[in-house]
Amino acid sequence: MSTHKPVDMDDVHAVVGHAVSSLLKSGQTAGIQDIIAFLKNKEAQSVNGQRELYARAIHIVKSLVN
Repeated sequence: MSTHKPVDMDDVHAVVGHAVSSLLKSGQTAGIQDIIAFLKNKEAQSVNGQRELYARAIHIVKSLVN
């Protein structure tokens, strides 16, 4: 049995929203690839459960392309 808490979709929406907001505030574009790159950067810097959250967010954003 896994000891990891399932990723809450509200948390996924929050990190995607933060990605878009951060990109726009910095004057960058907020296209799908930009959002994915931002999330991958955050995933690489995160630890434990946060990494899983960013991975889930990346998966969801990538699914928008397909």
